[in-house]
Amino acid sequence: MLERFSERYQPTGGLAAEGVLNQLGRPSIEPLEVLVREAVQNCWDARRPDVSTVRVDIGYRSLDAAGSRFLRENVLPDVPPSLPLSDCLARDVALLYFADFGTTGLGGPTRADVQADGTTDFVDFVRNIGQPPDKALGGGSFGYGKAAFYLASRANTIIIDTLAAPDQARRLIAYALGDHHRAEGVPYTGRHWWGIIEDGVPEPATGAAAKGLAARLGLPAREGEDGLGTTVAIVSPRLGAAVRDDEELPLADMLPFIGECLAWNFWPKMIGSRGIPSEMQFRLLYGDAVIPVPDPRVHDRLAPFSEAMDILRDEDGTMGDPFGMRRDLFSLRPQRKVGTIAIHHTPTSRREELSGPQTRGAREMTDGVHHVALMRNAELVVRYEAGAAPLVPGRGYAGVFRCDLLLDEVFRRSEPPTHDTWQPTTLHEPTEKRLVNAALRRVREVLDEIAGPKSTEEGGAETVAVSVGRFADQLAMLMPSVVGPGARRAPLGLPGGGGPGLGAASSQGTTGQSGGETASAGSTNGSGEAPTRSPAVLSLDVPELHLGDNGETTIRTRFRLATAGQATRLAARVEVLTMDGGQIENEPPLGTKTPGVLRWTAPGGSIRTGDAIEVEPSESGEWMVWVAHNADLMVRVVIDVVEAG
Repeated sequence: MLERFSERYQPTGGLAAEGVLNQLGRPSIEPLEVLVREAVQNCWDARRPDVSTVRVDIGYRSLDAAGSRFLRENVLPDVPPSLPLSDCLARDVALLYFADFGTTGLGGPTRADVQADGTTDFVDFVRNIGQPPDKALGGGSFGYGKAAFYLASRANTIIIDTLAAPDQARRLIAYALGDHHRAEGVPYTGRHWWGIIEDGVPEPATGAAAKGLAARLGLPAREGEDGLGTTVAIVSPRLGAAVRDDEELPLADMLPFIGECLAWNFWPKMIGSRGIPSEMQFRLLYGDAVIPVPDPRVHDRLAPFSEAMDILRDEDGTMGDPFGMRRDLFSLRPQRKVGTIAIHHTPTSRREELSGPQTRGAREMTDGVHHVALMRNAELVVRYEAGAAPLVPGRGYAGVFRCDLLLDEVFRRSEPPTHDTWQPTTLHEPTEKRLVNAALRRVREVLDEIAGPKSTEEGGAETVAVSVGRFADQLAMLMPSVVGPGARRAPLGLPGGGGPGLGAASSQGTTGQSGGETASAGSTNGSGEAPTRSPAVLSLDVPELHLGDNGETTIRTRFRLATAGQATRLAARVEVLTMDGGQIENEPPLGTKTPGVLRWTAPGGSIRTGDAIEVEPSESGEWMVWVAHNADLMVRVVIDVVEAG
């Protein structure tokens, strides 16, 4: 049986338990989402270097009468008066637990006053408050964020069961945070432990005793190398922890909501990349029944973010995605890289208001997807940065921004205890403030560029004004379509895989695969002969409406060209479409003419003119083609690639 130990104030003072509970502040995220974020970040930070995938089981278990009595008499006896645990133990008790596998467990000394040569995970989580992180590229730390566990318990009490590497030490201890109080004239901090009292210190139950206690409570089994890890069980979880005003959340909705929290906050860890398995796997359990966790790849809002993440992880380009772009972002003072952004254009629409609790990301994207997920190199979502919605109906974009590896610690220090935003004002070093501010500014500039063109004088100070109504009319006439072979995945909706307003491959002049490996481009000649094949590979962005310094509007299309070391010929043309975008007009409307190609911009910045140009073998990279814009026409830009000569 475990015994209770309540902490007295020391002569030098101490931190009251209420101070720990208040350290999370008042985040804008639902409390249960905060809990999921903090718990899973801890699981990720505890991963073992020899394991490719961390598994996390999140389960809800109701103890029967015998189990509840065992908890009261053997695990949490002698409840102190300052803790709301007594009322919870007066009835049958439920446990909500987070159990990780493929992690190190809570190893190291069990006392904070013992010098440690290696890990101090046990004392960092069970004893100390506010320890800085000791994991490279960690998502969080064993600092104040662990208060989320206690806030999620009506009893402010948790049970910790761990099997720690390298010696596979099994440990179980209970911990609670109540009100500071006096008992028989002695002041207490409000921190309480249940363990084995040795030399006046509450030590964890170990070995067979710990294993037996965990089994009687229905906690996950842990044996051998595969069982290494930690289970944190929340006693009497608040079912209202997912909604405002402590409104009760039906039990049937709680685990599905946790599943949504996992998907919205940890989808980068769930999707895998380039044949590599996902870095985290999750299971939701109600008793022994398994509840499905959403798949980000097919989630109605998160699927395009998964596409953007694929692009971000592909350092060689956009993986053949014609609706994607990838760009490094830089600060000006000092001049250095602050991170990388990747964007995937996607069809989107408003979704109906969902009943019940929603994650912060879901609430922000009710009107559609036009957001970028901000993250550090742990690739855990910090938050979603909203950009302006594109003025073309049905269009959206999903993006990912990852800070530069060398600045990861700077961005971490700008985060609050809940790790849910970047706050440059909290940094003390002026250069660090400028770097984080510059990153956020560059991200917003990219989103402004995607949503609608802005033009600034050289130097970046003045912006050319344009009528919003007139500009919206112009955008409505632009068919934002691209042509280029090698679409890695077929988008939804259009023949051949496209979607209304997102572009389609031309029916003449190009060839390509809609869903396989990247293909080369070809063209037909005037007599309809078979195209001459070229090893060049073309990958295009969605065209942008660009407002010049003189107020002139043009269509600018960025594309990336890989010449494979051979001379290449590029030819661009503009096709006028019917107003529904479904057919090509043989002749432009009366009184108008088909817009022509104005110029080409080579990777080095040089300008070429003409509908067709010759490209040298060394001129691989990002190009731009500029086309005249007519506000009365809906058009698409077609680029043909053929071998020169």
